[in-house]
Amino acid sequence: MVRVTFYLKEGCWICDATQEMINGLMVKYDLKVTKVHIDSSDELYEMYRFDIPVLEFRDGSTLHGHIRKKDLLKKFEENKE
Repeated sequence: MVRVTFYLKEGCWICDATQEMINGLMVKYDLKVTKVHIDSSDELYEMYRFDIPVLEFRDGSTLHGHIRKKDLLKKFEENKE
């Protein structure tokens, strides 16, 4: 299993593309994705508004912005439980 926190915002096309990529890998990696909408908090919005989408992994590492599939696959492998 791989646990990831997905920071996103409604109407963000890059977030939508990242979600599609994640959906395609759900079964292979047994993903547990926790979505956090950054517009639910002023603090989150200020922290992530220029970086979304942001994926945060168990080891504390992140991917953000235009996320490439090869980088995502590497992080999934590094963060398997």
